[in-house]
Amino acid sequence: MKKYQVMLAALAAAVLAACGGQSPTAEPIAAGTQVQVRIMETTDLHAYMVGYDYFRQQPTASYGLAHTAALIHAARAEQPNNFLVDNGDLIQGSALGDWVAAQGSAYVDQYRHPIMRAFNYLQYDVGNLGNHEFNFGLEFLESTIAGADFPYVSANVFWADSAENAGKQSQGWDNPLVEPYVIVRKELVADDGTLVPVHVGFIGFLPPQIMRWDQQHLEGQVRVRDMVAAAEYYVPKMRAQGADLVVAIPHSGLRLYDTYPEFAEQATYQLAGVSGLDALMFGHQHQLFPGSAAYDDLPEVDNERGFVRGVPAVSPGYWGDYLGIIDFHLEYDGTAWSVINSQVEVRPISEAKDTRLEAMMAAEHEATVAMLNEPLGELETAVTSLFGRIRPGSAVQMINDAQRWFAEGLQATGELPSDLPLLSAAAPFRNGFQSADDYTMIAAGEFTLGSLVDLYVYPNTLQVVELTGAQLIEWLEMSALAYRTIRANEAEAQELFSRYPSFNFDVIDGLSYRFDLSQPPRYSNQGKLINTQSRRVHDVRYQGEPIDLERKFLVAVNNYRAGGGGNFPGLDGRSIVYSTGEEVRQVIAAYARAKTLENNGNLAVAVADNWSLKLPEGATVRFRGNGSELAAEEAQKIPGLREVRRGDDGFVWYELNVQP
Repeated sequence: MKKYQVMLAALAAAVLAACGGQSPTAEPIAAGTQVQVRIMETTDLHAYMVGYDYFRQQPTASYGLAHTAALIHAARAEQPNNFLVDNGDLIQGSALGDWVAAQGSAYVDQYRHPIMRAFNYLQYDVGNLGNHEFNFGLEFLESTIAGADFPYVSANVFWADSAENAGKQSQGWDNPLVEPYVIVRKELVADDGTLVPVHVGFIGFLPPQIMRWDQQHLEGQVRVRDMVAAAEYYVPKMRAQGADLVVAIPHSGLRLYDTYPEFAEQATYQLAGVSGLDALMFGHQHQLFPGSAAYDDLPEVDNERGFVRGVPAVSPGYWGDYLGIIDFHLEYDGTAWSVINSQVEVRPISEAKDTRLEAMMAAEHEATVAMLNEPLGELETAVTSLFGRIRPGSAVQMINDAQRWFAEGLQATGELPSDLPLLSAAAPFRNGFQSADDYTMIAAGEFTLGSLVDLYVYPNTLQVVELTGAQLIEWLEMSALAYRTIRANEAEAQELFSRYPSFNFDVIDGLSYRFDLSQPPRYSNQGKLINTQSRRVHDVRYQGEPIDLERKFLVAVNNYRAGGGGNFPGLDGRSIVYSTGEEVRQVIAAYARAKTLENNGNLAVAVADNWSLKLPEGATVRFRGNGSELAAEEAQKIPGLREVRRGDDGFVWYELNVQP
């Protein structure tokens, strides 16, 4: 990364890759001297820089770095001895991030990425790479971080010295993509008013799964190591090179395993067991720590005070809705600093915002809004994901229609074999995970590119895989993990949905099938076969006939799934028969333009009633959903569905007691 290396050299005076316990010109530190140190974290900003909802095109105070910046300024005013870090998934996610990426590396080289301009203004000390930093390719990433006035770190991603060695993931520590760690030296004000040098080491980690999720950008060029192995290798070096505090910044969540699997995606709990770490500033799961119910009742996890296996830890949500803070009280014993106390806090944002930062984003923000308002045509009916896991829905149907249309064009030109049946797979991406408003809701009438941002939130590219009928059934068994096992004849309503992400609930268009929820899951979330006799997926048919288990099918799907995202059996990159650089959103836009031209400016979405849920006899299930008028209208069309209560969080609880 030549551009990044040039930038890194310019930072060498401020960031010490190797240093002693104190600078050679400083006065000796008296034994017993104490100092306060504050470390702040943002994570999973996903290019939400200003407080603006690009889905609904209106200001919001619920998220955005402009609001987080107000907390950063206040926290610095309280404690001048501070460091600020970002934990990745920074440049992709919002429409603004997409607009900048569409301008390409040349734009970023000339003007700097606007997010880096904002970070430089806020004086970040360190940035860690997340998995979404690779979505736009290595060249764009290189240009982006070259504009940072601070170093980027990641201890478990490396350049491959050859294509042959790219797959040897567990070998070698040479050729890191960015610095594995840095040690930042600052003169801090001690409790007695004297200035003392303190050296804080920061080490970053990212999910090894980038090799599958962004295979088209990374294959043959980079390799990854396990996060825990990287920590065990580098942390002792950081200590030996004079780090007074060592702070891990894993772009990784918190999960317990019976046996820790090498290259695990969620490794924060295991990193807490690495000797020499003083703090964990994590992310990736879009959860709050301390505080999220997802982290309740985990052994050695204090979800009130913010400690994981005795190590202070923080994860400040997503999109800038919180600022994470860890405060340390250090004491010098004559030879080294030691931690005598620490405190963890997550601070929610408010209406207050940094108008200067907002003004810095104005040009790109306005260009983004203009891009979103490009009209594409008229929708004859609303397109939503409101009940997309209860029955077939219009949002997934529109995605599948566009993907099949594109792949049919490839068959027509001979780029795909025309003698194989063509299917498409897509999921309801926005299904209430973030909030009660986190659903695709595109009203009937004029629709724009902004509508497509609402429909498809990721910059995935389109690929085509070839699988047998038997493999397609196993694919659907993984989709069935969306549901809990439901018991017959229970007096109380049972929870319908598991914690399985909605983006892994693939609907395969072109097949018909039903899910029997009386059966236990066939697979674990990791794609491991756990119940060999269990079958939740039944009556799978193609063109009305039982599917031929040995027949081969083509399936249009996004690169995340085709490359192994979600751990679906049969989908690990080896079944890909066609790859395109076209983003799925671009495919949907092209499809919408073509169909509106064919139909006097109108676009119809005809939902195929191709799958259903089978509930056990006498069972009632419950789930939460959106409470809008549009949701109420759709709910009336689902037999046996009724609203039972409305919560203070904006969600509505429904009960379903007959098969839809």
